[in-house]
Amino acid sequence: MRADKLLEWLSSPVLTLGGVKLSILSLAKGLVLVICLHFVAKWVGGLTQRWIQVRTAVPEYTATLLARWVKVAIWVVGLFVIADFLGIKFSSFAFFAGALGVGLGFGLQTIVNNFVSGLILLMERTIKVGDVVSIAGETGKVVHIGARSTLIETAKGSVIALPNSQFINSAVTNWTLSGKSMRVHVPITVGSDVDIDTVISLLTEIALSHPQVLGEPPPKVWLTKIGDTVGLELLVWVVDPLDGARQVQSDLYYSILSTFKEKGITIRG
Repeated sequence: MRADKLLEWLSSPVLTLGGVKLSILSLAKGLVLVICLHFVAKWVGGLTQRWIQVRTAVPEYTATLLARWVKVAIWVVGLFVIADFLGIKFSSFAFFAGALGVGLGFGLQTIVNNFVSGLILLMERTIKVGDVVSIAGETGKVVHIGARSTLIETAKGSVIALPNSQFINSAVTNWTLSGKSMRVHVPITVGSDVDIDTVISLLTEIALSHPQVLGEPPPKVWLTKIGDTVGLELLVWVVDPLDGARQVQSDLYYSILSTFKEKGITIRG
């Protein structure tokens, strides 16, 4: 008898949702289904990630992000199926759902924009993990591309989270898209009375003596200005475009100052 009363109590409506009266028993069933949905989504997401990594050549972070989208899709479909199993009809509160949708639309506009922008970045592959980029006045290495933001690590050691939409709507310089090397510019100005051929020869010699300067492509010297003073620009290629480029530029300036002083060549401002 007590079991009958307990069953009757568990079956008594305690909540009305979508025109359907839900009991503790039906809510418990729904909770069990949600827990099962969690494990199913997790299992299918992991299976999807492994399948993508084995069958395609996409990076690990891309496979992880695609697997997350699969889990989100499973959750959305699964929740609708569970609601239908419990007898909840969303049409009964369509007005509320519409108003909620409009509110969420405005509130989630930025999130959706960043989500879609992240998808575009993955599809176009103009930026990927490991690339060195310059954006919004910052230069750093891309360490993660997420659903909402992209993380770049600067030469100072800090990590900056930038919204994915910023990579779509702003000008971005990718220093390593076509390779891992970067060209460094070292401009200098000397007096017009110096022998330009000697200066060019010294600059080339200084560049090739640096261990981090690549021999191929070879260093070049551009003549950028003539007049009372002569402007030149030394161009060299380095392997490390993040921190190494600045260090190489500093080393070259130091060597130029030392060598030119030794040769009696005055550097003008």
